[in-house]
Amino acid sequence: MALLAMIAVAVSGFTLLTGAAVTSRLDAVGTVEANFRPAYDILIRPKGSVLPLEQQHGLVQSGQLAGMRGGITVDQWRRVQAMPDVSVAAPVAMIGYVRRTVPVAVDLGDLLDPATERQMLRVRPTWVSDAGLTRIPDAGQYLYATRNRIDTPRDDQPGSAGKDLRPQEVDAAGRRAYICPGVPMLTQAELLDPTDLRSRSSITCTGGPGSKDGSGRPRRPVVTVPWSVPFLFAAVDPAAEAALAGLDEAVDEGDYLPAGTPGDPSELPILVAGRARTDVTLELDVQRMDATAVQMLRRTADDDRALRERLEKRSGDPARRQTVQVEVPYRDLVDRLRHPGADDTAGGWAETSRLDRFWTVGPVDAVADGDGRRAEAVTYDRTVWGYGDQTGLGNLVPMEFADTSVRDDISSHVAMNNDVTLKAVGTFDPDRVNLGSALSAVPMDTYHQPGAAGFDEASRAALGGRTLEPNANVTGLLSQPPLMLTSMDAAAKVFTPGVFRTDPPYPELDLNRAAPISMLRVRLDGTVGIDALSRERVRVIAERIAAATGLQVDITLGSSPTAVPVRYPAGKFGRPELVVGEPWVKKGVAAVLVQAADRKSVLLSGLVLIVCAVAVLNASRAAVRSRRTELGILACVGWQRRHLLALLAGETAAIGLAAGIAGTLVAVPLAWLFDLTLSGAHLLLTIPTAVALALIAGGGPAWRAARPDPAATVRPAVSRQAVRLPAPRRVTGLALANLARTPGRALLGAAGLMIGVAALTMLLAVTFAFRGTVTGTLLGEAVTLQARTVDYLAVAVTVVLGVVSVADVLYLDIAERAAQLALFTAVGWPDRVLYRLVGTEAAGMGVLGGLAGAGLGLAGASLFAGGITAALWWCAGAALAAGIAVAVLAVIVPIVMLRNLPTAQLLAQE
Repeated sequence: MALLAMIAVAVSGFTLLTGAAVTSRLDAVGTVEANFRPAYDILIRPKGSVLPLEQQHGLVQSGQLAGMRGGITVDQWRRVQAMPDVSVAAPVAMIGYVRRTVPVAVDLGDLLDPATERQMLRVRPTWVSDAGLTRIPDAGQYLYATRNRIDTPRDDQPGSAGKDLRPQEVDAAGRRAYICPGVPMLTQAELLDPTDLRSRSSITCTGGPGSKDGSGRPRRPVVTVPWSVPFLFAAVDPAAEAALAGLDEAVDEGDYLPAGTPGDPSELPILVAGRARTDVTLELDVQRMDATAVQMLRRTADDDRALRERLEKRSGDPARRQTVQVEVPYRDLVDRLRHPGADDTAGGWAETSRLDRFWTVGPVDAVADGDGRRAEAVTYDRTVWGYGDQTGLGNLVPMEFADTSVRDDISSHVAMNNDVTLKAVGTFDPDRVNLGSALSAVPMDTYHQPGAAGFDEASRAALGGRTLEPNANVTGLLSQPPLMLTSMDAAAKVFTPGVFRTDPPYPELDLNRAAPISMLRVRLDGTVGIDALSRERVRVIAERIAAATGLQVDITLGSSPTAVPVRYPAGKFGRPELVVGEPWVKKGVAAVLVQAADRKSVLLSGLVLIVCAVAVLNASRAAVRSRRTELGILACVGWQRRHLLALLAGETAAIGLAAGIAGTLVAVPLAWLFDLTLSGAHLLLTIPTAVALALIAGGGPAWRAARPDPAATVRPAVSRQAVRLPAPRRVTGLALANLARTPGRALLGAAGLMIGVAALTMLLAVTFAFRGTVTGTLLGEAVTLQARTVDYLAVAVTVVLGVVSVADVLYLDIAERAAQLALFTAVGWPDRVLYRLVGTEAAGMGVLGGLAGAGLGLAGASLFAGGITAALWWCAGAALAAGIAVAVLAVIVPIVMLRNLPTAQLLAQE
């Protein structure tokens, strides 16, 4: 009955778990198929643009678009588009960064003391980015306020040229004094880096009733903080983008990009992203200056430079703090782009119609670093962005440019005739663009920058669980996606010789006028599946494109994002060195995952089968050993080995048949309850498999039991080495000696537990040490998460069967040593000592199987991790402790048996 129950449990467990493995495979394959095809099937880049890291690991770099300077001709694009089987060939031509500035008005009227004749406030801006790690202080913006009237000569009247246009304060007695110093004439040598704080402060004066500025407008107690936004500018083909990404459906205001050449050849129609895609916050600390600062301004009304430097060194008393999120000024700037000239309060800061200058930036300066990259800090002359002239107009450059740079090769491109204008025809929402499934995302740098999470513990802790996102520093860590888009036909104006020149004229940094396109994204006709025929079709088309164009062609079909570690240097304003996982793309993941699902299904079924076989082998040994006396008597009366073998084989086959039927009857309703897939063929094979398993497992013990020598048949299977061991003096020694008596049996009991502990170690490592990302891609993680319940179920069954094997060994040992244990009881051994003896034997097998299993699992897990980490040691230790604990639980049945030993009867028989 024990053997029948063991085989029935093994059969039902094997049936259910293999069904679960098949169901898990179907779920995995279904997930892969649903996320197999990304937004485009083939990516085409200029020759030589692929990094060695991409070639070594089958990757495609993302976030590189901003640093690409073309390399694909318009003719090559047209040839790809005209090829058979190509549905869409969507180009992206990078133009560069366009900088625009919008004023952030800080009204300080509520902070002015109406009882004070003259007072001064300072607004100290701080630019916060990089998930709060970077805090860049900017120069103060000052407000001088008086109750007296301020007269300012009009600067827009005839004859104003050459006159002293400085404002004058008129007190109650009519006395006049110059305030708010003028701007001195500066030589070229006196011009500054545009991020130099000496060029970024300003002084605003406001007075009582009747006060007006140089344009005749009333003076208000408002300080203006310029917010400069760099827009990455790119050209696309409107029809191709509509077909590939649904860009036309993402327009939320105005019109879509027009097709063809603009009616006005000087205009560039543009679509602008309606929302900011950068991580920048402006903190404004308002401070109240003392009377000394007021007197300093009145005494130095003719020395602007010296006054600002002295005011910057003075402290102030906190009056208020306010925060401005990037969305507020960005939306204001978009409105100005859409309706230029509607609000002229920004003066020359927000000139939005003319494209008089733009800048191009090179790629990240990085070197290989293990399986990732290490970015190097670079220096460059920041005056390429413009000069600070100490007039308060030098702060049109984002202050983030003062931080650490990892990109150089920066070039300024200046319009020759100032006749190129921007016409914002509409805005689009990048979140409404079709980027495809997140699990099969491919580089869509035109619309999306997913940011980068911390890759190691130190970086994750520094970021506080947040994601590193682009900021306004276009030479910094991550580049923003293009926020301005124009059409390829209109962009021809930019690349036409003589329209824009490189300043200074570096030929290697000039516009790539002959081949302006940076990349092509190709989507094929028809349905493309995961089957081998579809994949081969895509491969042939890709080879045809490469042969026809000579360009770099990558198949992105079946790809998925994967984190590539990139080490970035520390910033100058608080950000520590970071290692982030940039979301690159791993090619061919889908096919690998389907193959892995097939292998895993076979491996899982095989694992359960092995453990079941070990458990049944142990049960068979026990069943045969328990009948030693019977078999010996049959041998004495003349039964030959073949007769004994036929008897044992027939009984074992019958037990296997009954167990197979019972196990199947139990497995079928459970499979229906848990919604597992069981095929008819699978069920038909279950019963013969149970019979074969019983015969194979019982064959060895039956052969040994069917010996022609009756004495050999009934003799206990004790190791000769164990007989020669010294007599133990403690219970622990006696327990270990008992294990050594039958080493084969003890090792067999520990083997089942070893397999379960090894599997548990691997699973714990996947769950905790690797954060569920053994495959290293988002699609692989999704598949891993789907199959995890089945994995734990399989491990639980293997551990349970291992425990049953241990219990079986202990049960058989007690049965063979029943007289010995009865003698111990008769001479006064208490029950607790006997329990301790049996428990120590169980713990010994648990330690033996647990150590072997933990070591095996640790070795397997280290292959995925690339080495043994502290987390892996913890996982192995936890699995070992669990193995020992459940092995000790196996003593429950033997202890019940010990309690029921007929001591007097056993001693009488002895």
